[in-house]
Amino acid sequence: MTIIAVSGGKGGTGKTTIAVNISLILSRVRGHKTLLVDLDVDNPCTYTLLGVSLREVVHVKSFKPEIDELKCTLCGECTRYCPTHALVLIADKLLFLSSLCEGCAACLYVCPTSAIKEGRKVIGWIKEAGKGVLDVIVGEAKPGERKTDDVMEETLKYALKKLQPYDYVIIDTPPGTSRGIYEALKASDIIVLVTEPTRLGLADLKRLYSLTRGIGRPIIVTVNKYGLKGGSYRELEDFLSREDLPSVFIPYDNSLLRSYIRGECVIEQQPQAPSAQSLLQLTDKINEIEIKIKKKGLL
Repeated sequence: MTIIAVSGGKGGTGKTTIAVNISLILSRVRGHKTLLVDLDVDNPCTYTLLGVSLREVVHVKSFKPEIDELKCTLCGECTRYCPTHALVLIADKLLFLSSLCEGCAACLYVCPTSAIKEGRKVIGWIKEAGKGVLDVIVGEAKPGERKTDDVMEETLKYALKKLQPYDYVIIDTPPGTSRGIYEALKASDIIVLVTEPTRLGLADLKRLYSLTRGIGRPIIVTVNKYGLKGGSYRELEDFLSREDLPSVFIPYDNSLLRSYIRGECVIEQQPQAPSAQSLLQLTDKINEIEIKIKKKGLL
């Protein structure tokens, strides 16, 4: 079983499109039992491209203070230690602002009269769907929730407990370099970094690469939208050459764009399109690296 993380430094590079399409290649085209894990908890959309309906399986919960007003002396100790100012003392009332709370539980431990008890609040959900040889696990944060990394980590833990029947696990991460993304990258065997040929895309690729190279996993850089007018091609190719990074280029292809707009996958709708053929090449590159690390006994 091989775990592949698909990640990128900025939004809009096409991480989800690539993650879903390689999941379909591995499962429907090549017949491998595959699990797709969507950790983009603020905006999960893998399931929309696959056309499946999700069912809730877990409520992700976090600490919430419950205040016993009979015990509370309004000393203000909890407000002094609350890092996000979710507890506010106004006149003779202690107010709790739920939207600011990050669930650190500092208030619970510093209250001298034990007036604060441990409560729980829902911060997100873990959902599942099946699509033949391809199954999907999706994490979704409650709208406005601050603890998105916690939802990501709980979704990842849930998925990692279900690995037994699968040949491949594809993890679609959100953009950035957060704690939850780092945990997903550490759990993977191969990392696919997705970028675009722009200055901003290159800057974010460099930032994410500085994080991933310390993890020690094989890295493949996928340059999406290759051929986009005005792109920073020389700088990007110089970086890939200097770091000796294997790469795959997915052309700026109207077939891929039209498939995405329709909520479809280009590998199923137009398998002969240039972008679909490049996605097949990316999957082949993944398999090549997989064979190498198996020979070294690292998988």
